[in-house]
Amino acid sequence: MHDIIIIGAGPAGLSAAIYAARKALKTLILSQNIGGQGIDARFVENYLGFPGITGIELIEKFLGHAKSLGIEVKEGMLVEKINKKDGIFEVIASERKFEAKAVIVSTGKKYRELGIPGAREFEGKGISYCATCDAPLFKDKTVAVIGAGDAGLDAAWLLASYASKIYIVNKYPELRGHNKDLEERIKEDKKIELFNNFLPGEIKGDKFANKLVIQEVDSGEKKELEVQGIFVEIGSIPASEILKEFAQINQKGEIIVDHETNMTSTPGIFAAGDVSDVKYKQMIIAAAEGAKAALAAYDYLRK
Repeated sequence: MHDIIIIGAGPAGLSAAIYAARKALKTLILSQNIGGQGIDARFVENYLGFPGITGIELIEKFLGHAKSLGIEVKEGMLVEKINKKDGIFEVIASERKFEAKAVIVSTGKKYRELGIPGAREFEGKGISYCATCDAPLFKDKTVAVIGAGDAGLDAAWLLASYASKIYIVNKYPELRGHNKDLEERIKEDKKIELFNNFLPGEIKGDKFANKLVIQEVDSGEKKELEVQGIFVEIGSIPASEILKEFAQINQKGEIIVDHETNMTSTPGIFAAGDVSDVKYKQMIIAAAEGAKAALAAYDYLRK
């Protein structure tokens, strides 16, 4: 029996674990992977005390801190269900059962799927949802980036260090990033070609994806781009499914929490980080929310 089970090991989950452990609570982290989307950040330049650090390096520091406190971390655990009986929560993960008096859900977000013909078929076969992870595999190749928000532009700029040609497919008339300096660099880079006002329509290939069909939004004109890789950067959605029975979920898929305590509509279950309805989605805010959830869980357990 644990005092707290924390589901998810991104900034919110690891921060929650550190604060729970320092309150002498028996703490277990269950997570499919370590770091969440934080590990995909090429450079983190706005985390207090760590200017210019990579996402992977920052997460490694978080994890090292957590393990130094003796926190048990079980990686590769897919949480399938949460049950409640007699005030105790049973968490079923990868066909194993774990019990705790309180649960903190910090599952973050998952990448939004492309949802066009060929997208599922060629996932991992030329289609990637992580430019940080896979960009080096496409050295001297032609690739497409679908999406032109901050994530899409970051991916395109990273790929410019490896690929010979980059197409950006953008459903809007203009690029949508907040970093205007980066936008200008991308527009000036001769390796990068913009297809503004185009939607992805289909992915074709044999064993691997090799063609991306795109369609102009207004005219319906179709073009076929020959590519060797496709990077999908169309945003993400909260990974909140496991709490549908225990918490209120808003229209965005976020878990609604009490913003003072991070408690959900079920006493004893808390949520923190990007999976919750806290407005701003930043690593430093997720870490703070994780700490707050752990302190609130401690108060709950003392009652």
